[in-house]
Amino acid sequence: MGHAKTTRERILGRGVALASRSGLEGVTLGTLADAVGMSKSGLFAHFRSKEAVQISVLEHSFVVGAPFVLEPAMKEPEGLPRLTAIVANWFGWAPRAGLPGGCPVAAGLFEYDDVDSPVRDKIIEMEANWRGLLKTLVQQAIDKGELRRDLDADQFVWELNGMYLQHHVSARFHKSPDADARAAAAFSALVDRSRQPPSPAKGRSTVRRRASRK
Repeated sequence: MGHAKTTRERILGRGVALASRSGLEGVTLGTLADAVGMSKSGLFAHFRSKEAVQISVLEHSFVVGAPFVLEPAMKEPEGLPRLTAIVANWFGWAPRAGLPGGCPVAAGLFEYDDVDSPVRDKIIEMEANWRGLLKTLVQQAIDKGELRRDLDADQFVWELNGMYLQHHVSARFHKSPDADARAAAAFSALVDRSRQPPSPAKGRSTVRRRASRK
């Protein structure tokens, strides 16, 4: 059983790399069999269809990315430090994880936006789970008083996902050398707009101190 598990993981590792470079539609029983040096019938023993391969590749992409994105961030203090860490790790994570292209899930959002299939359903599920995690981190920062109490966490996450996709396009399609810097600047601006404003009393005391110096 240990050998079978290792074989499956090796297949999925190649599948994630292939999806990173060629998209999920580039992952078929034939292309993956060629990539791992197996016969198509040998691969069929592990996966019974093209869609089963693609869904498993999507699931394995999370396994590949977690040590680079999620796990280091969860070691940071709860609240804004953890949220900031996960965003920094998330933007452009694929090359740091050793993948030859971009994020397979991000690519799948465009590949399957008009295609009804179990693969699309898996992408929807994974994307919703990720948005849920980001919302939880935002809410923790709100609860700790690092972000303002009336902040719309869903809107924050919506804007954050837009930044991620724009970073993906800028880095992968345009090959822009400033993609990381611009994404970091956009996130910093979003956080600044979302912070707790200074209390009126604190603001008045600051004005009085400045006036007394004059």
